[in-house]
This record gives sequence, structure tokens and C-alpha cells, in this order.
Amino acid sequence: MPTPFTYAEGSILVRLLIAHIITDFFLQTSKGIAAKENRMLASGSFWLHGLYTGIVAALLVWEHFAWLPLLVLTLSHLVIDYAKVRVKASLKQSEKELALFVTDQVLHLLMIAIVWLMMIKGFAKCRALFAGILPDYRLMLRVLGYLVVIAPVTYLVKFLTAKWQNEVIDPNQSLRDAGKWIGILERVIVLTLVFSGQFTAIGFLATSKSILRLIDKPDATENNPGKPWSSRKHTEYVLIGTFLSFGAAIVTGLFINYLLTLP
Repeated sequence: MPTPFTYAEGSILVRLLIAHIITDFFLQTSKGIAAKENRMLASGSFWLHGLYTGIVAALLVWEHFAWLPLLVLTLSHLVIDYAKVRVKASLKQSEKELALFVTDQVLHLLMIAIVWLMMIKGFAKCRALFAGILPDYRLMLRVLGYLVVIAPVTYLVKFLTAKWQNEVIDPNQSLRDAGKWIGILERVIVLTLVFSGQFTAIGFLATSKSILRLIDKPDATENNPGKPWSSRKHTEYVLIGTFLSFGAAIVTGLFINYLLTLP
């Protein structure tokens, strides 16, 4: 589908994203981040980081320099960072930090997109782009496929293997929700390979996963002496889960590929 944006306009967005990565990940030191978190607005590192945000962005889009968009970018970056520091100071659970980091970066990227549209006067073009994407049957079918293998299939596999979990899994020997995320990631990869017709790569992926899982034999005698370890049960459980996961992703991909061939 043709895009309403030109290569030159897309280049500005790419340069703004490069500027963000440079300032947020390369020009920040651990010492500076700690100073921001401890002293907040009283920290020189906080204001210096905002200055870097504006300067690096201005240098990379120099020929398209515009005061207002770059000022909006700089101030919004400071506001988002300040909000992040305040929220992080109130958190008691370290696992919340990932959600906070993702939220922080999403807000930064959203502001970069808004500033980019301001610079190229592209809000009308953006509406035209979404007007072309949303009715796109082929794209929406693929999006539906990814949503299916991420959510409904996860519950289906969990339901079908639930009766064997207590026989082969010791919760003290596994990361929390690790199996769930491994399954989601493998189904997303398999579905992508089906869409691109790379069925050989699916075989390599299944083989590598099976090898890694089959050599993972927890020491049941130390952690659960009342339940003897069974290599056969573990192997069968791994194979059932793998075949269910891969099979669901492959069937979903093949069905969507078939729908895409219909006139």
C-alpha cells in the first residue's frame, strides 16, 4: 500500500528516533540517573538531559529546524522523565519497573511522532494513512493471527496440559510464567515463518527447543523427595506442549494464508 509520506519526511522521523536513542541511552550515565531519582528537579543532570534532548535533535534535523516542535519535544521529554521519577519513587515492587520503563518509552515515542507531524505538517497525511490501513483486509487478517496465537492459544495449551503439570513441574525449579512467555514467543516466531513460507526454519526451531527442554531435568530428589523424577514423563510433557504450540501456530498461519489467496 502506498504511503502518503515521502522519503524525506520519513527521514526526519528516523533522525528524531536516532536522537532519542542517543540522548536517552548513550548520553545518560548511571550516576546522572541516580542523581535525577534522588534530587529530581534539584538535580543538574535532569536539566542537562533535557538540554541534550533538544540539542541532539536540532543537530540531526538541522535543515528542517523549527523552534516550536523542538521546544515541545524538549519540554515533553522533561515532563515525562519527571513523572517517571516520581512514580518510581512511590513503587515498592521492583517488577513494576519494567512496566514503568515501557510506559516511559511509549510516551517519548508518541511525543516524537507528534513533533514529527508538526514539523512536516502531516496530521492530514496521518489520517489518510490510517484510513488506508484499517480497511486493509490482508493486514488485518495477519494482525488477527498474531492476536490468536498470543492470547487464546496460550489458554488452550495451558488448559490441555494442566492435568500433567503437577507431575513434571516443580514451581521452585522454574521462573514464574517462563513457560507461558516461551510459548507466546515461539508461536509468534512460527506464525511469522509460516507467513513468509520458511517452513524449514520451523523445523530447526522445534528441534533446538526440544533439545534444550529435554536436557532440563530438575533435581527432584533434593527439592521434592516424595515425587520421583521421571524422564519419560518430562519428555512426553515437553513434546505435547511443543506440538500443541507449534501446531496451533502453523494451522493458524496456513488458514490465514489460504484466506489471503481467495479472490
